[in-house]
Amino acid sequence: MNKKNKVLFKNLAIFALGSVGSKLILFLLVPVYTNYMTKDEYGIADLVFTVGQILVPFVSAGIFNAVIRFGISKNYKRENVLRNACLIAAAGTVLMVSITPVFGLFPSLREWKWFLFLYVISDLYSSIGCNYLKAKENNRAYAFISIIRTAVLAGLNIFLLVFLNKGVRGYLSSTIIASGVAFIFAVIAGKTVTDLRRSHPDRSLLKEMLAYSAPLILNGVSWWVIHSSDKIMIKVMISAAALGLFSVAGKIPSVINVIVWVFSQAWDISSIKEIEDARDTGFFARVFSMYSFSTFLVAIIAIGLTKPFMAIYVGAEFRECWVFVPLLLVSAANNAIATYFGCFYTALKKSRLSMYSTLVAAAVNVVVNFSLIPFIGIWGAVIGTLVSYIALALFRMITVLKLIAISIDLRSFIISYLLVLAAAIAVSLDFYVYISSAVVLVLFIAVNRKYAVETIKKAAQTVSGLLKKGKQ
Repeated sequence: MNKKNKVLFKNLAIFALGSVGSKLILFLLVPVYTNYMTKDEYGIADLVFTVGQILVPFVSAGIFNAVIRFGISKNYKRENVLRNACLIAAAGTVLMVSITPVFGLFPSLREWKWFLFLYVISDLYSSIGCNYLKAKENNRAYAFISIIRTAVLAGLNIFLLVFLNKGVRGYLSSTIIASGVAFIFAVIAGKTVTDLRRSHPDRSLLKEMLAYSAPLILNGVSWWVIHSSDKIMIKVMISAAALGLFSVAGKIPSVINVIVWVFSQAWDISSIKEIEDARDTGFFARVFSMYSFSTFLVAIIAIGLTKPFMAIYVGAEFRECWVFVPLLLVSAANNAIATYFGCFYTALKKSRLSMYSTLVAAAVNVVVNFSLIPFIGIWGAVIGTLVSYIALALFRMITVLKLIAISIDLRSFIISYLLVLAAAIAVSLDFYVYISSAVVLVLFIAVNRKYAVETIKKAAQTVSGLLKKGKQ
């Protein structure tokens, strides 16, 4: 395994060790939410988070994205990057203080407006702190903090929901406190106070960072539309209870989102370095083959297990949402492909293309949601989510392949994708769930046998190397 593969797989292993346990805990918390919160309570809490997520891009000017891109580059002084990010965060805090009372005008948010404020600010500062760790390539600390954040979140959720029965208030408080703890640990691990003391004002760098991150404000809004606008529409067009069902169904694709999150953390670093150095397109192609194979494999297995798993995973009030999960898993698989190509936008500083891609996907999402939700309810939101992620993946794949000549095995990719989609449709229709899933899995392995062997070998080599280092 050459050096660049070793670096990528090493980072993948580090982020995986930090993420798998964390995401598993979050996954296991869903039964707590669905047994100790009603559909209406869960819908209200999700509404607060949904509004918070649209505010973060505006309040932050997307600056935490610039922390990684400029902080990891050899061409800029990292401490000055941090200083500029903190200046923008301070301005964002003042802005958030001034606009929070306005949310009291909305009945659904009146009681929760200061929770909304704390959620936005804690998310902003923890994002800057943790991204600065990545910029310093202190990936072990980054992974460790994700575990700490999740442990705090899980402990508080169990204490506040199960023992104190605090409902929405307990759910929101747990998330806010967990983000605050992550920020404190990131400050300590990243030695940010010391670095800030060594920093100097750099207006030209600030302008470059804002020029890079400004388009990502609209990008963040578009992501919000893709992820969350359907939730608002469900709440308005149907009910809070329907929103609760859709939100719980959306938790299950986290099995794929774990892969996406782990990969994106490592691939961000590798793609930036490779773009600035050799631009080895063969390396890019090999990574894509293994990554897409792993994503589709997990999707097919998860789709096949959806029905029996949901029967024991969620509270009785939420069990009917299982039929929505397979197509949401396909949406997550599309997001995974979009994430791979989206990292090239970061490496090439093509933030405008990132913005355009999510704008297209957001527009598709809104049109489909408005067209279908009034007639077929939650299914309209599910289809809207799927179609928007297909549009996102296609846009990013086409534009990146025009910029970089990556040789992709399109035949295997398309066949694999169609197999995943076929499995999802069959399971959602409750059509011989186990037989159809098994047939699709066998066909998928047959089509991708070369990548299956290669992925297993590389994963085994990486884990073996890490274990040997741990014994030394």
